[in-house]
Amino acid sequence: MTLKPIDYVNGISSLIYVSITIVIGLIIILNYIKLKERTFLFIGLALIGISEPWIPSGLSFLWNIILGEGLSLEIYVIIGNIFVPISILCWLVGFTDLISPKNQKQILLIYIIIGILFEIIFFILLFVNPSLIGVFSAENVMVHIDIEYKTFILGYLLLIILTVLITGMVFARISIMTDDRIVKLKGKFLMIAVISWVIGAMLDTSIPLNLITLPITRILLIISAFLYYLGFIMPPKIKQKLLK
Repeated sequence: MTLKPIDYVNGISSLIYVSITIVIGLIIILNYIKLKERTFLFIGLALIGISEPWIPSGLSFLWNIILGEGLSLEIYVIIGNIFVPISILCWLVGFTDLISPKNQKQILLIYIIIGILFEIIFFILLFVNPSLIGVFSAENVMVHIDIEYKTFILGYLLLIILTVLITGMVFARISIMTDDRIVKLKGKFLMIAVISWVIGAMLDTSIPLNLITLPITRILLIISAFLYYLGFIMPPKIKQKLLK
């Protein structure tokens, strides 16, 4: 199957974003092993998890390169969505540990119920008619690299994006308002990271992707990954330079 330039941009940029996010997530998780603070564990897992919707795009690109065909619709949507509910739970555990420990159980219970309902409806639609979940974009319907999700998935993904935005901004604001210069600086990086990721994710799901818009959305996502790293794990050398 002949791939178009936009297919290469889409597939390669997805692989780059996912790879960088996984590495950064693992670095954050390593800090949990060193410091025994579970926030690092759950935030690291969450960062890896929120990159899940872009994994099938990169895998389908590689599949095309190796075998000359993309992933099936069923495999594509499963890989891109199955762990999203778990990822947002990890995110909420990490942030409620820091922001609102007293309300953690109630918040998690709400998202657990929503996540279970999502999984049930998802697999019912997958069994009845996968096209009710989404269809491959008309521009690359033959190579299966990009997908257009239907209302059900888009609604749930919007909830996830809004959750990341609200919780991330609240925590970043609290950090910025402290007197500690390092914490304040980390809060600024975290705020920009959240905004960058939300804008990139929203654009990726709501506008036509072409050779102009696609690189912009993926660059925003990649930038957000690095800023999350600085917001949670700031290397001493970078810390010293920035504080100067």
